[in-house]
Amino acid sequence: MNYRIGEIWYAKYPLEENLSQYIERPVIIADINLPNLVVIKVTSHDPRKIDPYDVPIIRYKEAGLKYPSTARISKTVIINENQIDNKKGVLHSIDYKKVFDTLNLFLDN
Repeated sequence: MNYRIGEIWYAKYPLEENLSQYIERPVIIADINLPNLVVIKVTSHDPRKIDPYDVPIIRYKEAGLKYPSTARISKTVIINENQIDNKKGVLHSIDYKKVFDTLNLFLDN
């Protein structure tokens, strides 16, 4: 498959409480080093006030998401490409900048 940074895909994302179990959810492709991908968790929950690394996806419909969504930068993980399911869309340039600026801040800390 061809992946691009900033695309949104459905993937089997590991559960925090049991990393050997997965939930199907949207993720943002943040880096590609096949067969592995660095992905950012996407949730339909509002950004948490206590987490400065939660970024609202303003143009969620244009990105192929059904609901207002949040990129949880602090929940960035590495997954194998066999965990990737189907492509939903691509982040709008406004959301792309905010997500990746915040990811860079997160990685610098």
